[in-house]
Amino acid sequence: MRNLTNPIVSEQGTVEVRGQEYHLQTISYGSRQHVHVFKKGALHRHGLVFQSQREYHLWQAQLGAQRELF
Repeated sequence: MRNLTNPIVSEQGTVEVRGQEYHLQTISYGSRQHVHVFKKGALHRHGLVFQSQREYHLWQAQLGAQRELF
């Protein structure tokens, strides 16, 4: 059975964009997966939400982000 009420959160690591570190996590709702990006240390604030890995990678490539894992 698909899990639509309790999403699965996976921590992916951090991304540094122009000197600012961002926290990266994926959230899965059944077969749908979203990528959430928050400023590191500010998870309580609104972050960026990408509807797919493809959208996230386009954003990352456009900014020239360097990915670093925990």
